Amino acid sequence: MQNNKNLYSSELRTLYKIFKSQLPNSVILSGQDTDIISTIANNLASLIVSNKLIENNDTFKDYLLNTIQEDSNFIFKIEPVFLEDKQRFKKKLYREDVKYVNDFFSTKDENDQKRVCIINLIDDLSLDAANSILKIIEEPYRNSHFIIVNQNKSKCLKTIVSRSNRIFFGKLSYDNFANYYKDSENEEYLNYLYQITNGSSNLTKQFIEYNFYEINAHFKTLLTDQKKIKANTANHYIDYLHNFKNVDQAIPVFFNYLQLLINDEIKKLCHNNENNLVLKLLNIYALIDSFNKKNIALNLDLENMIISLFHRLKYD
Repeated sequence: MQNNKNLYSSELRTLYKIFKSQLPNSVILSGQDTDIISTIANNLASLIVSNKLIENNDTFKDYLLNTIQEDSNFIFKIEPVFLEDKQRFKKKLYREDVKYVNDFFSTKDENDQKRVCIINLIDDLSLDAANSILKIIEEPYRNSHFIIVNQNKSKCLKTIVSRSNRIFFGKLSYDNFANYYKDSENEEYLNYLYQITNGSSNLTKQFIEYNFYEINAHFKTLLTDQKKIKANTANHYIDYLHNFKNVDQAIPVFFNYLQLLINDEIKKLCHNNENNLVLKLLNIYALIDSFNKKNIALNLDLENMIISLFHRLKYD
């Protein structure tokens, strides 16, 4: 991470107070920026199992934000499962995906060794999986702790929430956002990303990783004049996406970027009362949204999907 002196100061101060008092069996870290929150969760788990002495809030905060966590036999992670045959992540985690948590916590260690299970994200757990976790929280093992990462607060069982300490991580200020990514992109593009993502570090990290800045100006010209969509335009974007190691993961991020880019243009047009263009872009937004949903549900062929998309953009 970059300069994060003021990053989530109040939230981490609250977490430090919880840490210094009697550590609860379950802590929920809720917020949109799950990329940063996951780092905090991993480092908090490392801190708990290591029994390190933390003397003050600043040391605690520095550890959670800047430590490069090492693997530990005393930390068990429930994370998205990548399906090799389908080349995508499993959409939901079920009871069988969390069944080893009991075995993990029931293992006996000398010297009262603490064990931590990180759930990242609890949003991805099916109801049966969440209920399995609830049962363990209700009847905890000695020296067992859950650190639960949660993005959408409505997707966490109320019964789990009621038995946990929950901390909400708010939206990053622009200064913290810019400091976090200052070595990645120029300030003008960072400001643009902050606007279109509403300050989401998750989306920003993805957009920077896939270098979508390269297509920004070109796609905007296609939005203003669809006649500029040529016979080879689709192939240009197909080649662009094929540059990435995991194309299947890049496609939904690519569609999300296009939608947010369009949404930003719509805001500007609304401000200038250009209603006809607004309606046009709303239709394009809906079209891209439909392709995105079909891709997620059906795992469509990249070439045919992109060719079809740009054909529709040109002639619809």
